[in-house]
Amino acid sequence: MKKKIYNITLLILRKIVDPLLLKNRNKVVLYSSTGVLDANLECVKAYLYFYYPNIKVVVLKGKIKNNSQKIICFLYTFFTSYYVIVDHAIPRFITNNKREIYNVWHGIPLKTIRHFDQKRFTGGFLDFESQNLTGLVCSSPLDKGVMAACFNVPTSKCILSGLPRADLLESNGLEWFTDHQEQELIKDLNGRKLISWMPTYRGTWEELNEITAFSYEEEVLMSEFLKRNNAVLGVRPHKFSKLQPLLLLEENNLLVNLEKYMITNTLLKHTQVLITDYSSVWLDYSLISKNICLYLFDAQEYDDERGMIYPLEEVVTGEISYDFTQLLFSLNKMIEIDSTQKIQPSKLFFKYNDACNTKRFVEHMLNKNT
Repeated sequence: MKKKIYNITLLILRKIVDPLLLKNRNKVVLYSSTGVLDANLECVKAYLYFYYPNIKVVVLKGKIKNNSQKIICFLYTFFTSYYVIVDHAIPRFITNNKREIYNVWHGIPLKTIRHFDQKRFTGGFLDFESQNLTGLVCSSPLDKGVMAACFNVPTSKCILSGLPRADLLESNGLEWFTDHQEQELIKDLNGRKLISWMPTYRGTWEELNEITAFSYEEEVLMSEFLKRNNAVLGVRPHKFSKLQPLLLLEENNLLVNLEKYMITNTLLKHTQVLITDYSSVWLDYSLISKNICLYLFDAQEYDDERGMIYPLEEVVTGEISYDFTQLLFSLNKMIEIDSTQKIQPSKLFFKYNDACNTKRFVEHMLNKNT
């Protein structure tokens, strides 16, 4: 009964209330349904603040409990905004009637998503997302085709701007963006090399499963490797998971918790070697380094659970390890490689490498109706 009332309320809001209110073309809502603002939205926010001070930018997040007054303000902000930009899902109380809704997503998909992974979603959810998208950010012609299929939208709705967050990897920094946590990270590292462990989640986003990738014996070997190379292991779980405790590394001051740092790409700028798995974070990192280790310790189990869009062994810029021995071999090889060497990113995934992705997206959005 409660679900029925909820669905009726959403229908009234989007079919009756929302269309009645005038939309302000100088108002942009940045919305994160997960409650955590993705770096793509952070980039759009900073760019608009810097170059378009006449535009009102409002950040709104899902999964936050509010009282009745705040809920009304929350809804009114949406209903009066002409531009809505999301990084995941569109709120069910608005449509693209009399407004534009853009999705900057949160990475180049490697895993099956949306219409490629229909068992995880209802038909109603998928149809609503497809029907109400004005534009979808993409990174390359190949990515454009994949994203169009994943979201079941025509390629004409796919904006080949590149992902905004890739701009943050610019070694000389950006005039319009400052990560105030970067100096704190440099202080935390204290001259040590950063080996970053950034796996994706398992199961569903609601389960918050723990990722257990290393045995105690493997942790001992990792400790020896880090001490030998003046390095630390930085751990950053996906927002839908948690990582196993690594007590030995922690006791020996060889572990850095990267969760407190909001911008992943700032961490990548200071990473000597990246360890990940099925996450697309390695694609971001491949713009600046080839020191990439994909640690697929549960490859068979994960493939049965999700499946991949691309065969990783054919597209990865780096090396794949299926056990710790292979991983340690790769780490020993990569720890000495100059991480500042000039990199030529894969044309499969990147059309641009010029730190102008955010500019292309924002100017496409704002100039579309001029």
